[in-house]
Amino acid sequence: MMKKYAQYLGWAGLGLVLLGLIIYSINLILTTLTIIVLIAGVLLLIAFIVLRFNNIKAGLSSRSTKFGTNATFMILFLLGILVVINIIFSRFSYRADLTSAKVFSLAEQTRKVLKNLDKDVKLVGFFKTGEELQVSELLNEYSHYSPKFKYEFVDPDKKPGLAKKYNIKTYGTILLECQGKEEKINKSTEEDITNALISVTREGVKKIYFTTGHGERDIDNSEQSGYSTAKQSITDENYEIDKILLANPQDSIPSDCSVLVVAGPQSDLFDFEREKIEKYLNKGGKVLFLLDTDTPESYVNYLNNWGFDIGHDIVVDASGIGQLFGAGPTIPIVSQYETHAISKDFNVMTFFPEARSVSKSDNVPAGLTFTEIAKTSPRSWAETSSLTTGQITFNDGLDKMGPISVFAVAEKDAANPVTKEDQYDLGVGQIKTRVAVFGDADFAGNSYIKVQGNNDLFMNTISWLAEEEDLISVRPRDPEDRRLNLSKKQSRIILYLGVLFLPVLIFVTGIVVYVKRK
Repeated sequence: MMKKYAQYLGWAGLGLVLLGLIIYSINLILTTLTIIVLIAGVLLLIAFIVLRFNNIKAGLSSRSTKFGTNATFMILFLLGILVVINIIFSRFSYRADLTSAKVFSLAEQTRKVLKNLDKDVKLVGFFKTGEELQVSELLNEYSHYSPKFKYEFVDPDKKPGLAKKYNIKTYGTILLECQGKEEKINKSTEEDITNALISVTREGVKKIYFTTGHGERDIDNSEQSGYSTAKQSITDENYEIDKILLANPQDSIPSDCSVLVVAGPQSDLFDFEREKIEKYLNKGGKVLFLLDTDTPESYVNYLNNWGFDIGHDIVVDASGIGQLFGAGPTIPIVSQYETHAISKDFNVMTFFPEARSVSKSDNVPAGLTFTEIAKTSPRSWAETSSLTTGQITFNDGLDKMGPISVFAVAEKDAANPVTKEDQYDLGVGQIKTRVAVFGDADFAGNSYIKVQGNNDLFMNTISWLAEEEDLISVRPRDPEDRRLNLSKKQSRIILYLGVLFLPVLIFVTGIVVYVKRK
């Protein structure tokens, strides 16, 4: 009689076991009710096995059961292999970004900063639950490149005490901590997070000074020729920036000047100003000159003492590459860079509107290391006659055929290096004198600095002069907008093909195959 109801006992036992597991998954603790339900289910299953033991034994010895058992073991064996492979790849992972714009890859600068991390950095993102998913993907990439970078998300509504501790007032605020230093940002882009990471891990703050008083480019000017965008790029990488009037006889170049920038001067350099710059350089200072075709001769003569040959010319590019980007022949494109810390792994084009040549002079002072970094194409030349005639044509014997250098740097040991007590003011390890010269000031102006690699080359030069080579790289960019815009007609076609036609086709094909087999 009991064998007759054995099947019901089996189903009841299975149901109770499943019910017990569901209750446990909800409560995540083994309550008394859960234990009773599970025990009752197991007892009913045991009763089913005992009552139907002969039937189960006969079924297991059948041919079909043996095939089923072998298939089960093969499946379990394959799953075991997949589990082992998954464990291996979780420990030694490799990622590949197959998108054309590399939208899922970190910029070179971010990777370099993370790989050079020698301090523990903690990031806390204060987001509403569910709103952190997008930035979570980005931060997961950060942690992939450095074990010293850790992050977590906090819902301010669930942990108001923690939000109050850090004075968090808005959702989406990101806090970075490193050895007592804190940095807060309200944007979750890679550029903002990386800049905050640089700020919180950097020891000390370096200061960049722009000269004034000679018609130089103004860092507060937002017009096309201004340098407000360049100023933003510099401050984004957590440098301090200020102006300095060299013409003031009482003031010398401040001891906290890490880099002095002379951008597009329009009037001559006074002798006492030149002496200030020379004294600063002899201590191990760093100076960046951005010269135009009409820059006064006093700057050309001064830089000749540092091994620079500044041409009285304008560089013309006849390669035609610039036409693809709407640039004329007087806006040479540079895609050829010599080996140097500034141009390491740099393979982005740069544009130089109405540039003059900057090359190595025949009489380079002893002990000076000189490098011509950026050169135009072989189908370019340094035009000299057009400055007087207004006609741009290559004249053999007068004009110099390309490639033409438009950017060069010089470096040597400081003649009178700063003392250890003063080194913190000038910057860590500033015992080298460095001078960088561009034959164009427009390339870093508001109109052109965001074109191709202009901003990266400008900022790489600033980083090299400030002796922060770890920041030299291609910087994060805004993700490319690759949306597909469809008309109503195209949307309907996709709807009919994907939702109606293809499913119906598969259904009809299945019926045809079934009928033929019957």
